[in-house]
Amino acid sequence: MRRRALVARAAVTVSVVALTLGGCTSEPPRSAPVSAPHCTTSPPATVLPTWARVGFSDPEPAMPHVVGDGGDITAILWAEKDPLTAPPAEGRNNKVLWVARVGGGDGPLQIDAVLADTGRTATREVEPAPGPSILDLPEPGCWSLDLTWGSHHDHLVLGYAAR
Repeated sequence: MRRRALVARAAVTVSVVALTLGGCTSEPPRSAPVSAPHCTTSPPATVLPTWARVGFSDPEPAMPHVVGDGGDITAILWAEKDPLTAPPAEGRNNKVLWVARVGGGDGPLQIDAVLADTGRTATREVEPAPGPSILDLPEPGCWSLDLTWGSHHDHLVLGYAAR
């Protein structure tokens, strides 16, 4: 009976140590597949956050957009009915307007993208940034974007439809 208790305690200790050490990394290696549970190729047109409305004539503009997980950046998508596509659609660009809540002008915007469930990566840079861009990524699917501009960082997921 005592031996079983010692074995059980040892197993719990090993599990706690493994979980603790596993949580010490700040992000997965770039080659590790990621999943994107909240991904859509057609985000709904909803009212932009107050801090992302500069330059719009409508006091409450509704545009398809995705706000970063930390709430510090938003990707405004210009085509309500036409999703971002990979490869890009003929005669149409994958336009994204990046608006930062903090650090606007602290660019360039460094984009490190990982395609969900594959580990495929792509790196892009937007300058001046945050600001307007054409964001073409190599294949359709849900792309997890780590975004860095100046000393600021946020993350969001954009879906690209197959053309």
